[in-house]
Amino acid sequence: MAINVDKLKALAEVKRVVEVFDPKKKNRRTWFSQFRDKVKAGNLNVDEYKLLLGMHFIDTNLVQQWDEKRGTCSTVDEVDAWFLDAYGGGGMEEKHAVYTMADVKLSIADAFQPFVNRFIDTFMAANPNAIRNHRITPFINALYPEMREALEIEPAFSEWNDLVKRTEHLHAKLQKKARAKLAAIQSMQSASDFER
Repeated sequence: MAINVDKLKALAEVKRVVEVFDPKKKNRRTWFSQFRDKVKAGNLNVDEYKLLLGMHFIDTNLVQQWDEKRGTCSTVDEVDAWFLDAYGGGGMEEKHAVYTMADVKLSIADAFQPFVNRFIDTFMAANPNAIRNHRITPFINALYPEMREALEIEPAFSEWNDLVKRTEHLHAKLQKKARAKLAAIQSMQSASDFER
């Protein structure tokens, strides 16, 4: 297949697709998930995909492995499989992550972004080949009941980023309400203690 350099250049000019991949510094599954989701929007053929992926490698060992392997990958799925086999972990780690998903829950007291990061890491470990929007239902199931109720009145979410933004906003509102309720209870208790 021919490489459409203009398409790649346009994709790169908008913004670097993702940060470069350094296996020593980046979470491999999270990085690859972000790369794959962003590249999918570019509608690249397999040769363009391979070229763009290789442009994101800075580790010399990884570059050498990729140079040896890329000629044998004839489909995007084969490229994905190579990366995930080489750098995505798997086996026992993947099986363990399936059980760990049950422990990834958001409570009203939790900070939102660390929860999202932990959810993505655990979800990608359990489902290495899942695309970004496959996270939506498991993510909603990991929320506390009040949050799920608040989301039920919202239009259905089909895009991961929209769900995360809206959930973060609702979580902040629910936390504010909970803090106000707690402050009211504490002030009533201190007033009754004062009267005694």
